[in-house]
Amino acid sequence: MEALNVNWVERSEKTLEELKELREKKDQDRLDRVRAMRFAFMALGQSLAGWMQWVNSPEVMSNFTKEELEEMSQTVLRMVEKFVEYDIEITNEGMQKGVAKQREQEHLGQQGNHFVI
Repeated sequence: MEALNVNWVERSEKTLEELKELREKKDQDRLDRVRAMRFAFMALGQSLAGWMQWVNSPEVMSNFTKEELEEMSQTVLRMVEKFVEYDIEITNEGMQKGVAKQREQEHLGQQGNHFVI
């Protein structure tokens, strides 16, 4: 089990290096930004899968003290709260952009510029 954790840590450290490189890369175009987010979400998904394995394992979680679990819980709750707040913000922004685009398309359709192929 310890070897698995070492491999996990090593892979995670490499992932952190790659995330830093993606963040610091100069002159990124829009596609580069999308690729960076895609990689970041993939890394987050892998990390979350590992956390779920841990929290669903009484054998693992019973090794932590109440204080350690409290610290982990508070840290995770704060991070997730910030992420969900950002998710709501971006979702609202995306919905506004979608509504604006839909109105623009409706307006163009009313002017006779609607094409069907």
